[in-house]
Amino acid sequence: MFSPKKSLEAPNEYEFPFTPYKIQKELMEAVYNTLTQKSIGIFESPTGTGKSLTLTCSVLKWIEDRESLERIELTERISSLDQEVKRIGSSVDVVQDWITASYEATEKKKQLATHRRFQKLLQLHDEHLKEMQKHQIEFHKECRNKHSKVLVSKTEANQQNEVTDPVDWNEHTDNSDMQNQGDEVEEEDKYRPIQIFFCSRTHSQLAQVVREVKRTPYGRRIRCVSLASRLQLCINPQVKRLANVSLINEKCLDMAPKNKDGKENVKTKCCEFRKVNLVQNLSETALFNVMDIEELVGEGESINSCPYYAAREAAKSAQLVMLTYQMLLHRQTRLQAGIDLRGAIVIVDEAHNLLDTIAHLYSCELTLQQLLLVQQQLTLYKKQFLKRFSSASLLNINQLIFIVKRLVKTLQTDTPAAERKVSPICRVLRTYELTAEGEFYNIDLFTLLQFCEKSRLAQKLQGFSEKTDFSKTTVDEQMEGSATKQLLKQIETSHKNKLKNKTVVEKIADVNNINNHTNVNSVTPIIAPFRALLTFIESLTEKAEDGRVVVTSDATSDSTNSTFKYILLNPGAHFADVIRDARSIIVAGGTMQPTRELTEQLFRSCPNRVREYFYDHVVPPDAVLPLVVAQGPTGRRLCFNYTERSTTDMLTEFGMIIQNVCSVIPAGIVCFFPSYEYLDLVYNHLQKFGILERLATKKRVFAETRAAATAGSSVQKLLNDYSAAIKTQGGGGALLFSVVGGKLSEGLNFADDLGRCVIVVGMPYPNRQSVELQERMRYLDVTLSTGAGNEYYENLCLKAVNQCIGRSVRHINDYACVLLVDERYCNSGVRAKLPQWITRSLQIPKTFGAVQAATARFFKNIKSKKFQTV
Repeated sequence: MFSPKKSLEAPNEYEFPFTPYKIQKELMEAVYNTLTQKSIGIFESPTGTGKSLTLTCSVLKWIEDRESLERIELTERISSLDQEVKRIGSSVDVVQDWITASYEATEKKKQLATHRRFQKLLQLHDEHLKEMQKHQIEFHKECRNKHSKVLVSKTEANQQNEVTDPVDWNEHTDNSDMQNQGDEVEEEDKYRPIQIFFCSRTHSQLAQVVREVKRTPYGRRIRCVSLASRLQLCINPQVKRLANVSLINEKCLDMAPKNKDGKENVKTKCCEFRKVNLVQNLSETALFNVMDIEELVGEGESINSCPYYAAREAAKSAQLVMLTYQMLLHRQTRLQAGIDLRGAIVIVDEAHNLLDTIAHLYSCELTLQQLLLVQQQLTLYKKQFLKRFSSASLLNINQLIFIVKRLVKTLQTDTPAAERKVSPICRVLRTYELTAEGEFYNIDLFTLLQFCEKSRLAQKLQGFSEKTDFSKTTVDEQMEGSATKQLLKQIETSHKNKLKNKTVVEKIADVNNINNHTNVNSVTPIIAPFRALLTFIESLTEKAEDGRVVVTSDATSDSTNSTFKYILLNPGAHFADVIRDARSIIVAGGTMQPTRELTEQLFRSCPNRVREYFYDHVVPPDAVLPLVVAQGPTGRRLCFNYTERSTTDMLTEFGMIIQNVCSVIPAGIVCFFPSYEYLDLVYNHLQKFGILERLATKKRVFAETRAAATAGSSVQKLLNDYSAAIKTQGGGGALLFSVVGGKLSEGLNFADDLGRCVIVVGMPYPNRQSVELQERMRYLDVTLSTGAGNEYYENLCLKAVNQCIGRSVRHINDYACVLLVDERYCNSGVRAKLPQWITRSLQIPKTFGAVQAATARFFKNIKSKKFQTV
């Protein structure tokens, strides 16, 4: 691969859609230099400063400059080598050391041949792009002439439903050395441009970035493609109606024009949206027209072509690829999507929870109920097709059944019935300890997983389970052993105990429920439990030091409480291949501090490559008033820790604080509490003592509930009502009670009047008694240094606080007040972990009266400035 010797220097112009602010220009220069130096950059730029647009403009500018430099220097180097070869050839007969001259000439000729070959590949690449662009223009002209997608579908109806390359349709995750060598040989025969992979948390955030790119001059010439799963992109009604993404994937692969062996599938089973010509047309359209996934789906529906495979094909030639965290950070998903990070630029936006995101992606849970269902399904599947299995397949299935039985036995307890009211028993094991206790340590789990993947056993078992009527057979016939019988007996006993205090109608209903539950499949409807088993078995193949298995055994009747949960403790192990393959990595967010744990856990192997950049807010310092409220109106110190926050005195203090704040702050106020339980406690207290009624005379009061947090529509309705109350003239504004870590604390904008004040009550430390948290803290203490666990614990709290603070002040003309209600915010160590744009003007008044006076003065000054401007 050719690499220019000259270094790129940061330009003065980045083709930003408007005049950039000072910090935006500084950020673009820093990103540009980071890419040039092949470094890893950690960037903190407050929310509302145009961070995503700034990142994309700087990276796209670098890509274009790099491609231009590559072509210029390649031409110059070929010309120079050509002249050198001619000079040496003409002087070889007259020089004294003709052997050295001949060797030098040979080496120069080799270099010249290599460069010319690369130039040829580059020319072929450019010609291929021009040909695709020309073809998609002609196709759209043809579509416009026909004026109907029906005519297009009829024209293509007789096209052969064949695929020349079955690899395009199937998803391979096998990474053997032989396959890698074959890929490398194939890659040498074509030019591989440097690609940008831009990932964020959600598709809505990516769609917003795509819209921003369209506003720039790059939107007219950049090749940008948005990737997503079949769940978002599938347009086949038979497939998209399935409720589970795994089932959608399997159904789609079943309908491929060619199966995994490269043989033609039955035409009646083929997907009508996967005709080669139409997929190619949609792929070219997606490549040369910047679209988000909704626009891509709409385009696919208009020409009856599959957006999923079109996007995958287009991504191979794209310069900018948009994708979510899972598609980039989860290795198997990345391989299935055909994403190659070698020499690429990786941008991780909204990366404040990057460590937790990686840990979550590789953690998994397996319940006793799922195990019992899998045991039932595997046993019947084996019995049904026993004569069809080869000896090797039968051995693998028997091993799976054995592992399931041993896991069931590990979870089940022999606790006497009289003692079954006790809380669940939790144990923490290493992976090898679980396999030893389960007595399946001598089974090759890697081979077993390969068998399940190649045979597609999960899909076959799911189809078999859907077609089999389990109700026609008794539990004894379905299961081997007493595991299920014991479970059902526990359920029946529990229900009989509950019948004692119920009416006759309730008793009849409960008895019917018990009878219905004699079928194991109906205890709780669970989709694809075998996939959960495979995910858990795969986690057992991880390095023993990188994770732990939390075994929760519950002796009560609820089998869902007995679980295995694998928790990943070392996220860096699964990010190492990204660091190894990528040319450069940009990690950016609005609240990245503290960054120490990020550098120590993810980039520990390459500290010299890491560069950190922190930027101030675009708003002036006097547009934000951050205050620490350490005392209440009565002079009582405010410490909303777990032991004190529920006392009557503390609740009374908060009631007085919120009344005083609402009397001096206009428009909208958003107040964040540590948990839903505490929000409910405070709300009930305010209601009981008539404080809510008094608040309602000044502002309308809204509260986020746990039920609303789980339903997106309810959250949206809450926001709409809150916004409408603020916009009502003469209404005085609104007060919104929310929860740290809830739906309203991340990803939402409370700009302008929606968030003139953000209040954070207490410090939202997570439950320190959590087994998972204790294991993570213990692991960090051992692997990093003593105290690293406590540092992680405190960082979890402060990052959540920083996210809440960032909901306000969303643009350069915005302004807001931030109240941190707890004396612990006075601690210098805590203040050091707050955002820079907060700490630059953070005040700690000695009394609450001073807080109220400073707040009133702040809004009075803002109002006078606006009046002078007008």
